[in-house]
Amino acid sequence: MVNETMTRQERVAAVLAMEQPDRVPIVPQFVMGTALHLCGVSPGRGYSDPELAHTCMLRVFDEYGGWDALYETSPDVADSGLASRQPLRFLAPGRDLPDDAALQVHEAEVITLADYDLIADMGWARFFDEVLACRLIDGDRAQVEARIAPLEKLARDRCAPDWAARGVQPMYAAMDAHPFFALSLGRSLVRFTEDLYYRPKVVERVLPAMTRELIERFSRKVTASGIRGVLLGEERVSAFHYPPRIFERFWLPYTIQIVEAMWSMGVVTTFHLDTDFGKNLPYFRQHLPRGSYVLQLDHTTDIFAAKELLDGHGILHGDLPAALQSIGRPGDVAAYVEKLIDEVGYNGGLILGVACNTAPDCKPENFRAFLETGRTHAPRRRSRTQA
Repeated sequence: MVNETMTRQERVAAVLAMEQPDRVPIVPQFVMGTALHLCGVSPGRGYSDPELAHTCMLRVFDEYGGWDALYETSPDVADSGLASRQPLRFLAPGRDLPDDAALQVHEAEVITLADYDLIADMGWARFFDEVLACRLIDGDRAQVEARIAPLEKLARDRCAPDWAARGVQPMYAAMDAHPFFALSLGRSLVRFTEDLYYRPKVVERVLPAMTRELIERFSRKVTASGIRGVLLGEERVSAFHYPPRIFERFWLPYTIQIVEAMWSMGVVTTFHLDTDFGKNLPYFRQHLPRGSYVLQLDHTTDIFAAKELLDGHGILHGDLPAALQSIGRPGDVAAYVEKLIDEVGYNGGLILGVACNTAPDCKPENFRAFLETGRTHAPRRRSRTQA
């Protein structure tokens, strides 16, 4: 058993400071679809009623004993993509899809080759707000605002105070896609890959400015919130997709700029990394400051190998796989969580989470086993300070 001596905030802060907490902090990448499922609410009903979705997220937090920090504070409805400037079309249950369907992403070439010039001239945020957002919904600016405004009001009037009343804080001051990933999503994987190989200078024309703009946006939100963490999403640059020379030319230099800018403010950058980054892991140790980053892994990267390589240099976040959540048994879940704590979190350096996001069909008993094991399991392996 674990003797808890820290608050939620102290526990998370200890790990981010490369110190050993009283127990592993638990921060599941908990998404709205899972909350609806655990509350018995259909996707169509939940996605059409963000206030109901928020209520479901609160209910799960309360009924399952809570966790140490929030991945997101607002329900991730389809139009959240517009508010967060994601260059994707989202298909929502009950609106674009059957009532019982899951939220779907329709990737298409929504950013054209000619748009690189617009992005270079206007900047990413202005290009998205004035050009791309309307294109994504086949509407005008007024229609975009009509979709975003209720979500912003809900976040301000309900979500923030409701979570604060529970004594749990957001993990991140801001979340955004890496400029490389944003372009890949908007151009589509095939077209962007063509750009990288056949038109590299076009891509390199916009990446520096997009990076500066992202750093400025992150800095403003960190200053306003006081939260010492940001999240950077990247799912398209690993060796699963590209050889190291692409990673080294189009991703690494801009990543170093972002991390160093955040680190100079005392802010830790979390990387949400989907696909297998095993061959890319050495770059994090070689090029980023110790303690400046968290790697949030989706189970395709071997988290145990990552621990061996990055132990004492970076922090790991993960990585209960979706299959265990959905079709496993509570004993299977508990055994895997214990392994994570024993082999990755025994000396600090682990934030207990799930692989990518919580599964939309996660079994209630499995989610409970995940949380309860994380709260109660003391590592069997001794820390360096005890050795």
